[in-house]
Amino acid sequence: MNRRSLLALAPLLPFAAVPARAQPAAVTLDAIKRRGKLLIAMDTNNPPWGMLDTSMQPDGYDITAGKMLAQDLGVPMELVPVTSQNRIPFILTGKADLVMATLTITPQRAEQILFSKPYCAQESVIMAPQATEIRSFEDLRGKRVSVVRGAIQDPIVVEKAPGAVMMRYDNDASTIQALMSRQVDACATGFLIPAQTNRLQPGRNYEKKLSLGTQMIGIGMRHGSEELHRAVNGFIDKAKADGRLAEAFKRYTGVDLLPLADA
Repeated sequence: MNRRSLLALAPLLPFAAVPARAQPAAVTLDAIKRRGKLLIAMDTNNPPWGMLDTSMQPDGYDITAGKMLAQDLGVPMELVPVTSQNRIPFILTGKADLVMATLTITPQRAEQILFSKPYCAQESVIMAPQATEIRSFEDLRGKRVSVVRGAIQDPIVVEKAPGAVMMRYDNDASTIQALMSRQVDACATGFLIPAQTNRLQPGRNYEKKLSLGTQMIGIGMRHGSEELHRAVNGFIDKAKADGRLAEAFKRYTGVDLLPLADA
């Protein structure tokens, strides 16, 4: 395997560190109902997907969708806090039944966990101040690019702009702060972030410079949880059809829900 392939896989390698024999049994609906709650791993440091409101209560698109899913299954939701780095390990080690934390569906991750149909999607972008000259991926050569460790944007930038200097941080807030404080030249992030950053720091006119593509985001669970998988997909089908997912997405993001793949 060449160096670029290793770098591209680097954010995913910690997940593979959990051996298959160490994984707990698959999750069943009966077990969830006997327990009396659905454990969902979520990141509350990633607005508008997950955050704390003014009363320090969890809020955001993922939290709202998770509560709707739990209600559909007939049990309350219990939020299990995670970060980008440990959201898959929490599923593999049985700390949560599901993960809903802007987790992009990829073939590498699908080897570790079972994904639902997409329940949302987002475009990933390279963001920088308007004055920063970035018109192509070649323009990122030698530029410092902030990104969250374990996020899907990391391997994409490594592949498309091997000359970029990757600066990896533990959460979205740190990647954005690094750009705002001029520690980095650009940030690899989600499409909603430029507008949010402009509200935090008016005047530098942060904007999308390059697209990293649109990624489908799914709900993850342990392999073998086929009954739960069917139930989650059934919820997604219903919530798409009746408009609940679209309404929640528009409420938290201010934009329409992007088209979702069927699987």
